[in-house]
Parts: sequence; structure tokens; C-alpha cells
Amino acid sequence: MTVVPADPAADVRDGIAARSGVPELSGKIWFHRTAAAVIEPGRCVGCAGCIAACPSGSIGIDDDGRPTLVRMCTGCSSCWDFCPLAGLRTERLHVLSLDGGQEPAEGLGPVRAAYRARARQRAATAQDGGVVTALLAALLERGLLDGALLSRRLDAFRGESILTTSPEEVRACAGSVYDQSLPLALLTDPLPEGVRRLALVGTPCQVTAFRALERFPWGRRPAATGSVGLTIALFCTRSFDPVRLRSLLRRRGVDPRQVARIDVREGVLFAESGDGLVLARAPVAELEAAGLRGCDECADFAGVAADLAVGSRGSPDGQTTVLVRTARGEEAWEAVRDVLDWEPLDDLGPVALAARRNRRRALRHLRRTYAPEGPLWVGYREHLDAYAGTDRASVAPPPHRSHHYRLSC
Repeated sequence: MTVVPADPAADVRDGIAARSGVPELSGKIWFHRTAAAVIEPGRCVGCAGCIAACPSGSIGIDDDGRPTLVRMCTGCSSCWDFCPLAGLRTERLHVLSLDGGQEPAEGLGPVRAAYRARARQRAATAQDGGVVTALLAALLERGLLDGALLSRRLDAFRGESILTTSPEEVRACAGSVYDQSLPLALLTDPLPEGVRRLALVGTPCQVTAFRALERFPWGRRPAATGSVGLTIALFCTRSFDPVRLRSLLRRRGVDPRQVARIDVREGVLFAESGDGLVLARAPVAELEAAGLRGCDECADFAGVAADLAVGSRGSPDGQTTVLVRTARGEEAWEAVRDVLDWEPLDDLGPVALAARRNRRRALRHLRRTYAPEGPLWVGYREHLDAYAGTDRASVAPPPHRSHHYRLSC
């Protein structure tokens, strides 16, 4: 006998449907079900794909920095469909986006060209070779972009998403921050006058969620996805919860107030003071307690869906590895590469190795089937069944996730 797991997100409307004998429309998923499956079990990776996908502007940001309802949900299912930890089968989207329609054996995705590079005029707070900052500043200066969606450091542990519209603003954002800051939410804000061509810089999961929104546009969705003409993915093994990372460093004898910079190089996290003194170093694998749990399920280290993918892996210290993936990425690179010192990178072995490690970790933690050739969308019941009884199972959302429904029903 097959046991069907109970739905922890069942609420007053399910009771009404049961008593009336009229079931919900097939496939209709309300936000509180997405919350029950992703946010409440701690699997949210902070991409804000759900916020950008919502056509009614019903999802905003809670005081804890996570997506939450700000007005009545219409049950359109978009928050579920465009969440890379819920309804979006990211590995299938990647295959559909690739030339030839087959998953690359090395997990690197399409690579038209690869370089190691550094900025000729490197911003003071830039990471590695400062390539992303230099490229974006030059694209803005030459009128090839009107703006860029970036993360700006608030301190060593926290960041915020920001729309920059000048080279000076781009340079002020130089340097990595390992805190996800819901960047796609900015696409729901009205763009400033004259801003029509944007670049998006983010982690692979953020770029993947954007690609899904771009691939499946909807006229009733207010997000300005059509204005993004260039995506740059940052090599990523995981992001961190700022509170938990501070706590973990404190337990290692480091005063978080003394940490001015966090950096991850070759799989090792460095916490540094303002004068460059290394206060702590630890393999990222030992910091699992501070990492976002959803990152464990991500098989995409190298930003397969981006136009350009960049990171330190595979290049010497002080330089940046650049993978040119698409025609748009190639066009951007050719237009402003004169602001960089660069040379071709022939050995992508270190990047491929990191990509394979990320995939192996994802296969250990992912509870649903990893199916590059499977359906693009994962159903709510399919997800509920796959995760039931595991440490990542859906849990009942708190009252504030569904109080709108109680008031209305």
C-alpha cells in the first residue's frame, strides 16, 4: 500500500474544497506551499526568483531577509515554477539552453573562449583581478550599458542588491560578498529614466532563475527581465548566512568586529582584517553549519547559463578566470577587453574539477531525481513525495505566511 505524505501546508481552503467536493484547480500552487517546501526548511538560496516571477506583486521581503507575502496571493503558481529549489528543474533548463541540447560531460557548459585576466586599473576593493568591475565600468563609460544589478557590501558578512548606473557606483561595489541579497527582486522596481540596457551579476542560481524568467516571459509580469542584455555568473560553491558565519568564527576565537573582508579561494575561506591580516582560514567544507542549506543541492559551480562566468579558480593569485559562453558575452568581452591585461587560458582542469565536486555534493543532498533529460517542471506533489521523511521535508509555514488566506476565506 502506497502511503501519501500529508501536506504540511494544507490550510482552510483545502478544508473548504474537501467539504464542498470541489477540488482546487489541478496544479494550482499558492505561495505558502512554496514557503512550506523551500523557505521554512531553510532551503531558500535568496535568488528572489519567486519575487520577480509574481505577476501581482504579492511577494516581498520579510524582516528576516526571506521572501514573504505582502498582499493576497492569487495562486498563479509562478513562485513555485521559477524557484530553483522547488518547481524549476535547473539541470533541464541548462540542457535546453545549450547548443546541441546535451549536458556537457565536464559540467562546464558552453565555452567559446577562456582567459585569465586582470584589470589595468584595479578598483581598491576588487576581488582577484578586478575583471568584473573593470568590464562593467567600461561598458557604462562607452554607452554600451545603462546600468548593472550588483551586490554592495554593507560589511564583511552582509550585502545588499543595488542598481548602479555609473562607473563610480560600479567601482564602489567592487569586491565579493558571500551573502545572497535577493537581487532579482530589483527587477520588479521601475527602472530610472533612460535606463534600458542592464547587466546582471550574480551567483549561478540567480542567473539560472533569471534565464527561466527570460525564456518564459509573461505580459502580466512587471519584472524588467527584457532589459537585461548581459549576465555574469560568479563561480560559487556556497553562500553563507551572515549570523551563523559570525557565530562560527566567534567559536574559532575570531572577533567578527575585526573582520573587514571575507574571501574564498581554492575552496578555502579567509577572514581578514582591514590591514590584510588573516584572522582565520578554513576549508569551506568545514563551514557547512554557516552555509545556506539550499546551496548543497546546487550542481552548478561555473554558471552554465550565463553569458560570462568568472572566478579565481584556474588562474594565479591576483588574476581572474573568464569563461565566454555566448555571443552576447563575446560581444561584451571584445568591446572592452582593452581595459584588461589578459591571455588565453588553455587548462580548464581546475574549473572542471570544482564543477564535478559541486555536482557530486548536489547528488548527495538532492532528494528529487536529478534528471537533465526529464521534465522542466517539478510538480508540488512530486516534490512533497521526494522530500517526505528527510531532513529537508516540507514543514508547516508560520501563521504570517498565510494570514491573508485566513482573512479572505
